Amino acid sequence: MITIKAFWQKVQTQLKANNPVILAMVMEKKGSAPRGVGAHMLILSDGSTVDTIGGGPLEYLAIQEAKQNLKNGKSIVQTFSLNNATAGEYGMVCGGQLTVALYCLQQKDLVQVEKALTLINTKNKIVLSLSWQNENFDFKVYDLAESFALKEKLTKKSLLQMDTTNQSGQYLEIMKQSPRVYLFGGGYVAQEVAKLLPNLEFEYIVLEERSEFAKKELFPDAKRIVVVDYADFSKQVEIKNSDYVIVVTNGHTKDTLVLESLLKNPPAYIGVIGSRHKKIHVENYLAEKGFSEDLIKQIIMPIGLDIKAETPSEIAISIVAQLIQKRAQ
Repeated sequence: MITIKAFWQKVQTQLKANNPVILAMVMEKKGSAPRGVGAHMLILSDGSTVDTIGGGPLEYLAIQEAKQNLKNGKSIVQTFSLNNATAGEYGMVCGGQLTVALYCLQQKDLVQVEKALTLINTKNKIVLSLSWQNENFDFKVYDLAESFALKEKLTKKSLLQMDTTNQSGQYLEIMKQSPRVYLFGGGYVAQEVAKLLPNLEFEYIVLEERSEFAKKELFPDAKRIVVVDYADFSKQVEIKNSDYVIVVTNGHTKDTLVLESLLKNPPAYIGVIGSRHKKIHVENYLAEKGFSEDLIKQIIMPIGLDIKAETPSEIAISIVAQLIQKRAQ
């Protein structure tokens, strides 16, 4: 898995080199399939792929079709199916069906691809639009925030409208960059969390007071590592309301310093490591500081899903699982 930004950068590089790319997008799912609507994959001119629409026989069928389309610059919408009998031939228990757009991105689409990259850098949500009439396809990218019509139309993550009689249709999908994760603290739990984030499309920044825990070798994939007094972190970084924050400092006093600042402009997720006893202490402290009950209740403490985690590695899994759950909501 790669980030949305890296995905479109890959497309940009290929198109600038005049190499067409097939963009595979799952528009509809029925029955059993590993991934659903919104899964994307690239099939490159050298036969290699980027990302996945679920693997297995359905993806294999889509890739074989895409390779043929690359040869003639053709785009299609196709349904790939496995019934229960056919699925058994592949060692699967039951069948499924995916309706997939295989759109051939070419140099003419570079403007839209670069628009996608610009919007991903500056906006939380963009909209991909693919419309077709017979063999004529049109690919566009929109800023969701600037389109009232799209916001009215897209009440869910995606919308598929097809007329099989006229061989026409439109697919709209909201695409957003995964939230940036801020790790307050560079100890063992933070180090284990950091190992998991990149493969799950999360970019992260580490903030730590102790220079010995703020090292590149401990956080090789960090976007930034900031050595800063926790009381003054807001002078060094700007945390947006769409970001996620994990607070795993080396003491509850420092945790509360971070939380006091965060609650003035809360991010989308705040998780704090600690016991239920610590939770009561921290909540009482923040209430005394004048923060409302609604604001305080936004803090998740103890952090992570309850999987009876004990070791730093196990706790990290529970934390990152909660981030995935939050992102999917």
